[in-house]
Amino acid sequence: MPGLDVQKWMWHHWGVKNPESTKLTVGGFHKETETVHQILIDGWTTELSGPNNGADAHMPSSVKIPQPGKWAIFLYTDNELFDTLVFNITE
Repeated sequence: MPGLDVQKWMWHHWGVKNPESTKLTVGGFHKETETVHQILIDGWTTELSGPNNGADAHMPSSVKIPQPGKWAIFLYTDNELFDTLVFNITE
């Protein structure tokens, strides 16, 4: 479960046609403050890698959620919304 400490996350993506030339952008929206945050330690955007564990693409990362609360994590591949993850992070 996501928490407030720095964590290692492995992102797996299905339906990505050319993973080595696809960029992944990740942003976090904190509901209570209505603010957008960078949650990847190394920046907003990174490149995906090829197939892994049955997924078409993957990307290892370090993630830091800045504060507790309800979060929507938006994933964009090549500037198009790919998926949204919703978490209630308490600790």
